[in-house]
Amino acid sequence: MISDKAQETRKARRRHRRAAGRAGGGTLFALVLHALRSQLRSVIVWGLALGLLSVVTVASFPALEEQAPAINELLESYPPEMRELFGAGEGTDLTTIEGFLASQVFNFMAPLALAFFPILAASNAIAGAEERGTIDVLLGNPIPRWQLVWSSFVATALSLLGILGILGLATWGPAVALDVELSSAKTAEAVLNLWPLCAFFGGLAMLCSALFHRRLLAVAIPGAVLVASYFVNALGNTVEELEDARPFTAFYYYGSAIEDGIEWARFGGVTLAALLLVLLATLAFSRRDIYT
Repeated sequence: MISDKAQETRKARRRHRRAAGRAGGGTLFALVLHALRSQLRSVIVWGLALGLLSVVTVASFPALEEQAPAINELLESYPPEMRELFGAGEGTDLTTIEGFLASQVFNFMAPLALAFFPILAASNAIAGAEERGTIDVLLGNPIPRWQLVWSSFVATALSLLGILGILGLATWGPAVALDVELSSAKTAEAVLNLWPLCAFFGGLAMLCSALFHRRLLAVAIPGAVLVASYFVNALGNTVEELEDARPFTAFYYYGSAIEDGIEWARFGGVTLAALLLVLLATLAFSRRDIYT
């Protein structure tokens, strides 16, 4: 009789765990959808803004193509530090559309600008909700804290892919229309290569958002790290004192995919680093008090 009761108790516990798991998965999915809907307008705005930059760059290439050799010579006359800072390193060839896009979009403006999208989104997830006084409403429901962290990160990562899709179309479409020889594969690699870099800084912002109670710090710290990493990596090619610091920056592993293709080992390494930062954010958020 006791054995039968014990078996019934174990079965009831298993049913409860399965139901809780299904409910938890449904809650996580609902949180991701909610975050995606709230980020939809930002995805469109960011995608169109970066896409416009790419459209203008591709559209200006045919007019500059004949003058590209002279531009290359002029570029070589500039100090190496200046060329590196503006995304036109020693191997960049402005006579090709890949090199031109690398110098004007993918090695300079796009990574610096787009990385702020996940920084802003991640800082808003915890510290921003805490400042608005809405996080206590969320935590008043039976929602584990880890789901708030990971649902926000997953939604931001998917939104990033949406922005990159718009940017890719805005790069390849004008090239086809203007008969510029730019392959769809090169374009896809160029935009996809931005994803782990931006996700890394989103993960850093998520960690800062989990550690601090102020959204300003969750934006300022990753933003400062972003800009400093870019400068250290760019100047490290020409300044001997900074060369040893380059491997400690995310930009060191970014590369120029539109010219050389994606380096998948580095792509995966930066992605894992981003996930590790989100894991640390989960642990930090689960252990600290909430200010309301």
